[in-house]
Amino acid sequence: MNLESDPICSSAGCDQYRHKHGALGYDINYPVPNFGEDQEILDARNNLKLVEGLQGHKIIMGTAESRKKWHNVAKDTMYNFAPRYDEDIVASQKNL
Repeated sequence: MNLESDPICSSAGCDQYRHKHGALGYDINYPVPNFGEDQEILDARNNLKLVEGLQGHKIIMGTAESRKKWHNVAKDTMYNFAPRYDEDIVASQKNL
């Protein structure tokens, strides 16, 4: 087995397929201003605090206990998506 050769390249190497790099025509790596957190995110956080206070319950997501509580048991079952046909079906298809 030849592990050194790349089937895409010739024996001379992969240099002949390199793209030429020219000027992009626009600036890159420029500074982006930070205007702080978006107002919609702030509103969503405030609404969540308000609803948690009204309901008397704090939402907890992403912890081990919340994953255990809301675990979908059906995903633990190994389903057979390619079952074997009944012998009557196999015989019918064979004699079709």
